[in-house]
Amino acid sequence: MAEPLGPLPADCWQQIFANDRPVAVEIGPGRGEFLLASARGDPERNFFAIEHSMSRTHEVVERLARAGVANARVIAGDASCLIELFPPASVAAFHVLFPDPWWKRRHQKRRLWTPRFVAALRCALSHSGTVQLITDVADYFDLAQHCLAGDPELELVAVDHPTVIQTSFARKAVARGDALHRSVHRRR
Repeated sequence: MAEPLGPLPADCWQQIFANDRPVAVEIGPGRGEFLLASARGDPERNFFAIEHSMSRTHEVVERLARAGVANARVIAGDASCLIELFPPASVAAFHVLFPDPWWKRRHQKRRLWTPRFVAALRCALSHSGTVQLITDVADYFDLAQHCLAGDPELELVAVDHPTVIQTSFARKAVARGDALHRSVHRRR
């Protein structure tokens, strides 16, 4: 029987990126549009993405390589498990764009936004680090806000309805006429 993984070493980001730049983590990069644009637009920051789908992970890795982006990495895995292994206070920002709402009642146990998930995000966040959520599902946005508001070490700093986000999910939602919901929380 395999032993469970312990926490990652405090210098894990230095080992992964070979520098000490701040790290932003995207959960569920999909096709990698946001990851690629963010990494290109902010070369002084490192970007790490966690994608559940192995085939999507390979697709994003190839896309980053073709674009010559050196400050982004992507790994296949379960974000809710992996984040619990991150060193405390080591992540400058988390981006969760269009998480799967798991509509069916029997699948709701797979939902990302739980008090445990929020606690793991907060633990990994550096002082004044942020968590950005964007979704087109109002009920799921409300559920996430309830979980985020339940953590006294996080404070809401922004809520709005963005009209332009460069992902295929955002373009489809806007084309359907759906409102996008965005929040940003900061670690106190």
